Amino acid sequence: MTTTAIILAGGTGKRLQGPEPKQFRKIGGKTLLDMCLKRFQGQKGISGMVLVCPKAHLQRARRIAGKYPKITAVLAGGRTRQLSSAIGVAAAGKTGRILIHDAARALVSEAVIDRVLNALARQAAVMPVVVTEDTTVRVDVKGRVNAVLDRDKLRRVQTPQGFRADIIRIAHKLARDEGISDAPDDCSLVLRYGLAPVATVNGDVANIKVTVAPDLIVAESILARIKKR
Repeated sequence: MTTTAIILAGGTGKRLQGPEPKQFRKIGGKTLLDMCLKRFQGQKGISGMVLVCPKAHLQRARRIAGKYPKITAVLAGGRTRQLSSAIGVAAAGKTGRILIHDAARALVSEAVIDRVLNALARQAAVMPVVVTEDTTVRVDVKGRVNAVLDRDKLRRVQTPQGFRADIIRIAHKLARDEGISDAPDDCSLVLRYGLAPVATVNGDVANIKVTVAPDLIVAESILARIKKR
């Protein structure tokens, strides 16, 4: 069964601050986007890739994408992550499985991608997760704590998230019909419409999402450790 990876690089990086979107910021001398695409290009289970990026940076993204033969399309994204994901899914063509990954998680490992792919042989929707080490609370509208959550039952969500292609296409169609456009990730849409259970696999604490400036420092440190192995 063929698998297409949708790489979402459509963010503007406002929280990171700086002269350009975060996917074009560099660690180890390479842009996050370049590093991310290289990891999926080298993954044996990936048949093709679709890259979704800001319209204003299409030319730059296409220059980077030109180095990776598995990329079949480079497209302008929408105004939200969900809408950009829907654009990528629509462009995936005839494929049996779809992975959706945030380019800001440029350090995703081959092992994490493999675990998602292997789980998709049995499941319709899969997400990688890591344990939550901090105590987590729920607060009311005034910021007062009204519950301390059971840490043993909490997980932090990562990407790539994997899907049977028909399931994620239906999820995005239903969201479009309902007028929903701000889902935080794709598995949440599958759960919203009860399309399938969402299975979990072990993620990796090194699979961080670069969001704010200190994340670049952490990513540099992780990359340096990876290179020493």
